[in-house]
Amino acid sequence: MKLTEYHYVYYSYEEYNRGYIGSRSCKCLPEEDVKYFGSFKDKTFKPTQKIILNDNYATREEAYSDEIILQENYKVVENPHFANRAYQTSTKFCVSKEQARENGRKSIKKQRENEIGIFAFSPEQIKERNRKSDEENKKNKTGLYKLSMEERRENGKKGGKKSAEINKKNGTALYSFTPEERIKYSKMGGTKSKELRVGINAFTKEQRSENGKKSAETNKKNETGVYGMTFEQKSKGGKIGGKIGGKIGGKIGGKKTKELGIGIHGRTKEQRIKDGKKGAKVINSQKWMCLETGYVTTSGPLTIYQRARSIDTSKRKRVS
Repeated sequence: MKLTEYHYVYYSYEEYNRGYIGSRSCKCLPEEDVKYFGSFKDKTFKPTQKIILNDNYATREEAYSDEIILQENYKVVENPHFANRAYQTSTKFCVSKEQARENGRKSIKKQRENEIGIFAFSPEQIKERNRKSDEENKKNKTGLYKLSMEERRENGKKGGKKSAEINKKNGTALYSFTPEERIKYSKMGGTKSKELRVGINAFTKEQRSENGKKSAETNKKNETGVYGMTFEQKSKGGKIGGKIGGKIGGKIGGKKTKELGIGIHGRTKEQRIKDGKKGAKVINSQKWMCLETGYVTTSGPLTIYQRARSIDTSKRKRVS
């Protein structure tokens, strides 16, 4: 029997610029649906090309399911390369988390094998497209650059908190895995990234060092990242991070970390001693000044000095 309606997932894009992931139902064959490029709301997005990622669907709901998985996988709302302003969140039918994951794996595997969608581009091409897209947004004050620095920070805090709450409630994203699974997939991802030389592994040690310096300079200039925080906020963030890390570590247990060879157990005794010496050398090379008396010394001794004189230990400034 001849199908009267076809369903497909697509990737439309501007030449050398941004892209859009969506799904579509049409009466003609998907490859003949050449005039449709998406239901995007961004008026600055002008796509001229479209790739059919998958058209083997019996229902629109199946296409919705893959659309959701692909959008979440590529973080289309946060990623400046994409023109998507919101995630597709409904498939109109229920699908288990396990089935959704399996569908996502199959879809991404098919794209990778056929070198379609994002896999049609080399890491260098993707990087270049993202760079051009970011420059275009910066020039036209679109996307992230429509917002002031304060608005970006506020939206980032709200978005991160809301996203974490939703994921925790629904058991999605990071919360869909057990602590053991998170460790397992993290190790697998790190190994794969190293093999394919993608992400941070695409750079040499010197390039990573240079990028880190540039990033620190930019953050310092714009008062973003750690430079946008007060001493009290940094201290509080460190305590919260330590508390969370302690909880996760407590659940997994020292026995498990030793068995998996992670954390401190992933290094030899000699390596740990060497790392400790390096850390101590860095700490001891930093000089701090008491803002009340002008006394200069390293961090630890300055804390003792200030406490002995009932001086607030936050009243200090790094001088070297």
